[in-house]
Amino acid sequence: MKKRSFIIVMTVVLTCFLLASCSGSPSGSGGGDSGAAESTGMKVFASNAYYTAPYCAPLNKGLADAAADLGYEIQIVDGEGNADKQLSQFKSAVAEGYDGLIYFPADSASTPPVVEYLNSTGLPWVLLNTDVDESVKDDIITFVAIDPEVVGRDLANMAKDNLPNGGNAVYIEGAAGSSYVSVVTETLMKELDGSGIVILNDHQYADWDPGKAMKIMEDFLTKYGDDIDMLIAQDGGMFQGALSAIDAAGLKGKLMCVAQGNDLIIKESLLDGSLLGTSLQDPFLEGDMTIKTMDKLMKGETVDKWVKVPQGLCYAEDVEQYNWF
Repeated sequence: MKKRSFIIVMTVVLTCFLLASCSGSPSGSGGGDSGAAESTGMKVFASNAYYTAPYCAPLNKGLADAAADLGYEIQIVDGEGNADKQLSQFKSAVAEGYDGLIYFPADSASTPPVVEYLNSTGLPWVLLNTDVDESVKDDIITFVAIDPEVVGRDLANMAKDNLPNGGNAVYIEGAAGSSYVSVVTETLMKELDGSGIVILNDHQYADWDPGKAMKIMEDFLTKYGDDIDMLIAQDGGMFQGALSAIDAAGLKGKLMCVAQGNDLIIKESLLDGSLLGTSLQDPFLEGDMTIKTMDKLMKGETVDKWVKVPQGLCYAEDVEQYNWF
């Protein structure tokens, strides 16, 4: 079956990556198995624009655990979704003698001044999770992230598998201006073209916020009512908020849902049947791979321009194979 091939591919990729790593497998309980390594005496600074988003707590843990495993001191700060704030943070970090920098942008359009500054420092730096503006794509050193086109295809395939004769869906997106969000949406719409599945709403951005997603879903239920056959959510935290509204309306387990993410609510919802499937994105692994990429840069080794984090589809029968947070 198609879904089984996705699981097999992801399992093989994850196994190959983790066997190649000397620090062990990242998981909900931490990064490597060996504990903190002998200090390298080097410091890494990370600015995360979405520090408070549900996804970023385990992402930050993945960064911290891997840094400890490899002997780096790390500081992770809240970029507050503001490029000017992040630029100021990086300038302070450089003045304080940090040896490597990690940049998780809020959006793509605001990235050029930050990229220009990061390159001017001469320090190794890693772009994390969200791509930069097209005008500076050639100027980055390396980018650690999943492939948003895969996410868009996964969401579309799950929708088509469960609505083979077409139907109506509502769709909740992450943050406006994010290249990641734009690519996921563009791919989803392209893949749904000709399927008979109609997205009822215009763009509705919840900014990765469960509370905002709940309000958006409440509005969907009021506006579209019984015309809704399926919810498509771009992230686990937003799915959690939307599910609260669905549950309050007495539709949990009745309204079909597909989503993206490795949140515990995703796992629980797969098991109780209120979620049909998820496109995986493991934040622990993303953080772990980011630090290992930084480690290679620190050692003068060559890294790929795009270090792709493994992905795949997960259904109820597969949940025990993966990390959840």
